Amino acid sequence: MTKQTWTAAVSALLFVVAAAIVAMWPVGFVTLSPGPTHDLLAAPEGVPVVRVQGLETFESSGHVLVTTAAMTGADAPVSLPEVLYAHWAPDRDVYPREHVYPARTSADDIRARDAQLMASSQADAAAAALRAAGIEVEQIPMVQTVSSTGPAAGKLFPGDFVLAIDDTPTPTVADARAAIEARAAGQEVQFTVLRDREPVVVKIDTAPSKTNGLLPVWGGNLVMGYSYAPRIELALDPSLGGTHAGLMMALAVFDKITPGDLTGGRTVAGTGAIDGSGVVTRVSGVREKLAGAERDGADVFFVPAANCGDLADIASPVRVVSVASLEDTINSLEMLADPATKGLVKGCT
Repeated sequence: MTKQTWTAAVSALLFVVAAAIVAMWPVGFVTLSPGPTHDLLAAPEGVPVVRVQGLETFESSGHVLVTTAAMTGADAPVSLPEVLYAHWAPDRDVYPREHVYPARTSADDIRARDAQLMASSQADAAAAALRAAGIEVEQIPMVQTVSSTGPAAGKLFPGDFVLAIDDTPTPTVADARAAIEARAAGQEVQFTVLRDREPVVVKIDTAPSKTNGLLPVWGGNLVMGYSYAPRIELALDPSLGGTHAGLMMALAVFDKITPGDLTGGRTVAGTGAIDGSGVVTRVSGVREKLAGAERDGADVFFVPAANCGDLADIASPVRVVSVASLEDTINSLEMLADPATKGLVKGCT
């Protein structure tokens, strides 16, 4: 073999090795792909996913599917070929890692945050469904999140309803904040909360705010939550996380607690965040979720109106319905059941 041949062979080998290293070297992106769906009207091993106490429940002949998008984990690497494939595939997306996972945030932090958001979303979905069914729902300040390193860690929990601060009733979040900020930084604050339907008194030593040393902080966030007499539980895998399942959870609860068969035997899928008043807002990963719904035999896919632009270039055999509220969703299903009105149901085009 000549010197030139040896040089060419070695060069080719080095090129292949270098290309392989580049291809497998982790890059700063995450990918989204169609994830599994979960039937909220199912009863695996005889245990319903939606469990209601304190109200009569009704059977449905159809299915209500929560759709998901599978995302690269916070601690999982992504190779260049994976990114290129996801960029060109119609049912996948690519995002810069820093846009999805903030710097200096661990995988455990992400899981804890998503679990907190899921718990809050379940409460909002139940409240929206109950209101739509004409059942009384009361608004009360509620603990939404608790910092794992703040003064309230291990003392207050997401879902705690705040009834009073230092024995002063707090009907609004503003009232609760004002009562806390009336204390000096570092002083003890007494929370009276409703937890598992029982009043609990919790004492917390506040800490100075990092931005204003005179301002006391307790290490969490309050929002207006929703309290109601019935007990509603949704047995969903906590790894689903986030708020994207809110609309479908609300729809499943409403179907469970109202007479009639809202699904009409169809397989209904969708996505969308929801608040306690029933307003539906945009979520991410809509293209991937639609692909998952199509794969699992959905007849209808509900999407927030604000997400319609994400599906502008997608042709799907599944009927896509645009909604802005739980009421829209219920009305659309009723119209789809009637041949005279199903053509009037609003899509994304």
